[in-house]
This record gives sequence, structure tokens and C-alpha cells, in this order.
Amino acid sequence: SGREKYLYRPRFVQYLSIHHQIAGLSKQHPSEKHITLAHYVSMSRLRTIPGCGTSEHVEDTSIRNRFNKTIFNDSKECNIILRERSGRLGNRLFMFASAYGLSLKYSCQLYIDRNIIDELQQTFKINLTNLLSKSQLNNLSSITKIQNHCLYISNLLYSNNSYSIELSGFWQVHKYFIDHMEQIKQQLRFKQSILDRVKNFLKKNISKNVSTSVGIHIRRGDFLRVRRVSSNKYIFNAMCHFLIKYHSVIFIIVSDDKEYCRKTFGQKKNVLVTPDSFNAADDLAILTLCEHTILTAGTFGLWGAFLSHNRFGDVLTDSKSDHTPADVNCRQDDYFPSWFSFLNSTN
Repeated sequence: SGREKYLYRPRFVQYLSIHHQIAGLSKQHPSEKHITLAHYVSMSRLRTIPGCGTSEHVEDTSIRNRFNKTIFNDSKECNIILRERSGRLGNRLFMFASAYGLSLKYSCQLYIDRNIIDELQQTFKINLTNLLSKSQLNNLSSITKIQNHCLYISNLLYSNNSYSIELSGFWQVHKYFIDHMEQIKQQLRFKQSILDRVKNFLKKNISKNVSTSVGIHIRRGDFLRVRRVSSNKYIFNAMCHFLIKYHSVIFIIVSDDKEYCRKTFGQKKNVLVTPDSFNAADDLAILTLCEHTILTAGTFGLWGAFLSHNRFGDVLTDSKSDHTPADVNCRQDDYFPSWFSFLNSTN
């Protein structure tokens, strides 16, 4: 036709992901892991490109840059590793949810230590598949351990070169998993024996005339010595909030100091404290079965709200005057989801 053609030489980038099927592999080097970002055989019409002559190879960096974020970063091999068990049940659920949530968000492979899974399976119907094995973990060239309490790092994986991240600390940040809460709730379904026990307790102790149940978590124990606990005034004010808003309310208290709760709050006819025979798993299951939740210090109650069967339930939490957590120095929007509410006075 007499038309001049410009050939675009394929650009290849080392392909580190195991997901070979989603990219075109180099036919010239089938044993190597490559992807083709773009391959134009010819242009449909004549174009003038400064500095280029006929039949020269043209490097279009704009195409490479456009694909860089959507393919290159996502295609890097990515591993999330959880081997630590920090704190008690609430903290361990944050660690599990953050690891699982990050693996879902970034399409990473996940390794969770067998002891952690075994412990959680005593309470929940966890059924994770395609986890990294211990031998695969041992074959990783490098692992970066990241210590975190409650800070949200938006570019957590993209800012790290190893892409094998081990979680250390507490990871008390809902943003790492909240977008995948349905998958997490599917893994954190209570065992039937626990549900049968707590439902039987509720059936025996709550009148059919009661229309609204509010779960209250009251953390005391070691917090009395080393951290701030929520005041009784806050708890009574929170109860009043629900009594004004709803008709016929029953309050169900779970705590690590049940004797104190019975003496302080249990004298009221509309307050029920779970029995001493209930362990942490039973108490957490009780919270998830309540329609609404009152939270005090600590992470245990947060999981009562996260796993609640009532997606539209009210969650009222204690906090400092700036609505940051009452007992730790964390940012409000990292620690508390947007649907949590605060009382005007927490003292």
C-alpha cells in the first residue's frame, strides 16, 4: 500500500506471580516467567514520531507505565505470614482477620501457624484452604516482619520489596479486613455446641416479652493495674441511651470480673450477667446474638460487634473526648468503624 509501518517491539517484565494463566508468556523463552505488556504489530495510519525513522522500534513508555500499577505490582509474589499469638481472644482475632483480610485484598498466599488454627478451631468453624505449607514457608528467600499496634499503612505491600510480610504485634485496625468481612465471618462461625449452650441460657433467662437485647462487654482484670477502664457512669449512661431509644430492653453483661458486675449492675431486673461457667468463647457468642452492643475498653467487645448477627444494630463505645480509644493511643478512624457511635460524656 506504500504506507510506512512502525513496529512496536514487545516489552517484557519479569513475572513473579504464580498465576501464570492470566498473562501471555514469551514463546521464545517458555521456561522463563514473563508477561507482555503490549504488542502492536502495526499502526493503522501514518504517524510522525520525532526522532524516529521508518521501521524503527518505538518504546512507548506511557503504555508500560499504565500497566505498571495494575499488573506489575499485583503480579509480584505476595505472602502474608502469621505465626504470633499475642494477647487474648480479641487480640488474636484481630491478628487472624488482618492476615486473612490482607491476603484477600492483595491476592496473596497465606500462611497461618498450625497452633493458631487449632486454637481458633476450638471455637470457630474455620476451614481455610490453599494455605502455604511449612516447607513452602521455609523456602521463601526473605521475610519482612512488621510490628504494628493500631496504625493503618495504606501502601503496606507496595512499599516493601520482599512481598513476604510477617505480622507481629496486635494489628488492631479494622481497615485491613473490613472490606472482606463476609468472608471473615464465614470463617469465624461459632461451633454448634457453643451456640446451643448460649441459646439455651438465653431462652431460660429472658422473657418472651422482652423485645430488645443489648450486650455489654466490661473489661476489668489486668486493665485496672496497667490501663484505663471504662467508668460505671459511662456504662449507666449508655444503658439509659438504649432504654430511651427502645422499648422493653434486657442488658446482658459479659466480663472478666463477673462478681463485680453482679454487685454493681446485676441488682436491676433488666440486667443479666453470664454465668461463671461460661468461657470467653461463650461470652463472645452471647454478644453476637444480641441486637445491640455497648463497648468498654479492650478489643473483646469489638468482635462482639464485628460478628453480630444484626448488621443494623447500634454499637455504642467508650472513648476519650476526641473519640479515640479510651485505653490505647490509636487514631479514631483506624480503630473504630464509621458505624460506631459515641456518648457525649464518657467520664
